[in-house]
Amino acid sequence: MSKIKITQVKSGIDRMERQKRTLKALGLRRVLYSVEVEATPQILGMVKGVFHLVKVEEDINGSGYQVITPNGLQSRLDSAIANSRQ
Repeated sequence: MSKIKITQVKSGIDRMERQKRTLKALGLRRVLYSVEVEATPQILGMVKGVFHLVKVEEDINGSGYQVITPNGLQSRLDSAIANSRQ
């Protein structure tokens, strides 16, 4: 699995409780706080639920990060699910 960097860019205030719990489960504490996690299907699904509150970047061979768009996130989630079923 590759690593992704998740940065909270919008506040969880006035959001549904489910989204607040997802941010907390991802390890995000406040705006502009970042965490690096493995890109598992579970993590990608959680990120998809709060994509409007976070910025997602993928680690490219340890040389830097590239921003992932919503469509890119969906394709990574689909391929991760397909790989886990094999």
